[in-house]
Amino acid sequence: MKKIIAAFISILLITAAGSSALAAEPDPEAARTLLESSIREVLEVLKDEDLTEEAQKEKIESIIDPVFNYDLIARLSLGRTHWGKLDTEQREIFVDRFVTRLKDSYFENIAIIEGDEETAVDFGEAEMDNNRVHIPVKAGMDDASVDMRYKFHYSDDEGWRVYDVEISGVSIVSSYRSQFNQVLATSSVDEMLEKLKTLEAPAVE
Repeated sequence: MKKIIAAFISILLITAAGSSALAAEPDPEAARTLLESSIREVLEVLKDEDLTEEAQKEKIESIIDPVFNYDLIARLSLGRTHWGKLDTEQREIFVDRFVTRLKDSYFENIAIIEGDEETAVDFGEAEMDNNRVHIPVKAGMDDASVDMRYKFHYSDDEGWRVYDVEISGVSIVSSYRSQFNQVLATSSVDEMLEKLKTLEAPAVE
């Protein structure tokens, strides 16, 4: 059951709004509605037993890619100080490899989730903070549950997009940043970029 919950968290982590529609003003309830509809949509994809694992991955990516700000997640995860030390080519390599590993580490767990699992998802009220909004989510199966907090930011060009997720009070961005700080304390940037090919996702307890 613990593995199933961890896998479910992984799926939700890279799941956000299924639409990139822009709003005239940053409405926090719009972010909540988009989050809820997209998570429901991803769960339906996972329940479709006629789809292969690869087909499920493609469908889920088509839902999440337009609305998750992978570039910002990558920059925040590396940290401002380290990001400033990378040249243009190194930044492109970092973002590409980071996003690849981020997705792979979660999709590796998809097979654990069975289509007939009953999953309860409760969405809390959106909490607005300037052009950011936090949305609490509780997900559970049977007698196990986990608390999450999706962090959205708003821009006129892209609308609401997720830039971080907290799981049981632990920020995914902060967890990755801690890993990169440890690696760069003893390794060069080029060595870090090489290690990034096999970077593990932060452990979920």
